[in-house]
Amino acid sequence: MTKTAGYTPGHTDNAVNFMRQRRAATHAVFALDLFKPGIAVLDCGCGPGSITLDLARLVKPGAVVGVDAQGEQFAESRDIAAREGLAVRFEAASVTALPFSDASFDAVFSHALFEHLPDPGAAAREIARVLKPGGFAALRSPDWGGFLLHPYPPPVERAIAIYRAMQTRNGGDTQAGRKLPSVLRAAGFAPIRPSASYERYESPERIADYLALQLDRVDDAEARTAAASLRAWSHDPDAFFAQSWVEAIGWKPATSPSPRG
Repeated sequence: MTKTAGYTPGHTDNAVNFMRQRRAATHAVFALDLFKPGIAVLDCGCGPGSITLDLARLVKPGAVVGVDAQGEQFAESRDIAAREGLAVRFEAASVTALPFSDASFDAVFSHALFEHLPDPGAAAREIARVLKPGGFAALRSPDWGGFLLHPYPPPVERAIAIYRAMQTRNGGDTQAGRKLPSVLRAAGFAPIRPSASYERYESPERIADYLALQLDRVDDAEARTAAASLRAWSHDPDAFFAQSWVEAIGWKPATSPSPRG
């Protein structure tokens, strides 16, 4: 199979619109109680910024910065922030080389990013660097080892396996979720609060088409066949897809320097 490169979901209109449906009330609920008015927040891998805006509403009048490697997807959220008077700005940046001084933020949030990183530890250490002592990092990533699909015929099972292999070749880890607590611990965070949850897709067609479009981008006949199998599966009246997520909140010790790597 031809090797692909970069961020596996890509930045097509389909992928950006898929991410734009995510909101803090559903995808950051594990940490919402910690986002208090007045704190400074960094959202790493913010995508189109829908969760970022929600965090800004929670911490207002505090300031929020959203960073993502692809800056072209920020336009709509920038317009919304301006209309609502939210203290939000968006920047193109890498989580492993954040353009901020040490101890700049009270909180760092990151959703669906760590599963795409070749070096999660380096990202966690960089997050620790920009956090103030006593600040917290709230991370969430899927773990493909816990996905629930029904029915699950061999062609669909093969489609999922091909997608997972593609993400691995791109430097990612489809089982990154379960490793988030240990990644934070290795970066010096303590204590750590782990949790897990499921997201059931009410529209199997939506998640199947999202995955199939990524398979379509691969110049390989088997991947294209797998994409067609996913789309056909999604129209089964019994089709069920639930995505497993792992969350981890870690606090930067108040009396020790941030780890460096």
